[in-house]
Amino acid sequence: PGGRKDQRGWAMPAELSARFKANRFLSDVTAIGDSNLGTQGDGNHFLYVGHLRSTGQPAIVTHHGSRGPGAMLYKRGMAVARRHTAIVSPKTPPGAAWIEADTPDGRAYWDALQVIREWTKQNHFRIHDRIQAKLGNQIADRFWNEHNFVFRRDDGLFYHAKGATPSFAGFSPDDDGRTLIPMNMSEPILIAGHADKKAALGFSPHGAGRNMSRTRYLREVIGSRNFDDVVKAETNGLDIRFWLGTPDLSELPAAYKSASQVVGQIERHRLATIDDFVDPYGSIMAGDWQKDMPWRDRR
Repeated sequence: PGGRKDQRGWAMPAELSARFKANRFLSDVTAIGDSNLGTQGDGNHFLYVGHLRSTGQPAIVTHHGSRGPGAMLYKRGMAVARRHTAIVSPKTPPGAAWIEADTPDGRAYWDALQVIREWTKQNHFRIHDRIQAKLGNQIADRFWNEHNFVFRRDDGLFYHAKGATPSFAGFSPDDDGRTLIPMNMSEPILIAGHADKKAALGFSPHGAGRNMSRTRYLREVIGSRNFDDVVKAETNGLDIRFWLGTPDLSELPAAYKSASQVVGQIERHRLATIDDFVDPYGSIMAGDWQKDMPWRDRR
């Protein structure tokens, strides 16, 4: 969790750092932006190594979100939203609070989201560039897309795409017609084209969601089963590595919905066109970062 203590060589580009400092929601978050850059975090996030099914070319997919800077923006945005909603609609539950878009706060928050989007893109590319420098291979092609994000369409409305991937043209300034839809650490990743299905508001799934909460999965599915046997069965011969040495059992593939079922639903409901697959060799995840932590020992 958090970022690296030694930030040398990892600072944000000057232009991006200036955008942080110019925004009221992010002006004091630059140190977090620097320290988190080039990190993928824990949970279901992974660095996935595979190959394109169409050509056999090696491919790397990084799956992670906006890390510490995004978390700080969310926390501050919710505080502003709750103050606003407490005045104009005091009976609205805090979780449904909102910021008026056409206000100084609304415009600053929307701008902050665009800054965080760019930071997240840079974060992915920084990891890719380090790998490229280490291997010496040339990058033949590269693209990215956000998911679990908020989008503004040409109808002027904001679409809060929780659990969803955009599937409409022009969803971002660098949209090239492709999106990535990751399932889990051991299933093929989809390379999808836009379908702009009206009934789905122009979105497709962001991947295979969880079957149940982490706690419930560990209790009801893992239970007292042998640790090593569970990992071996779930990873099915793939090279799955956990950075901290201990697997996070709550993130094993069985904790997630069937990838083939999700693919079938995408095709049946024409939510996107599936143009290619990235088939797995293996992946790197954080693992269980809470196991044997010093604060647990003290407690």
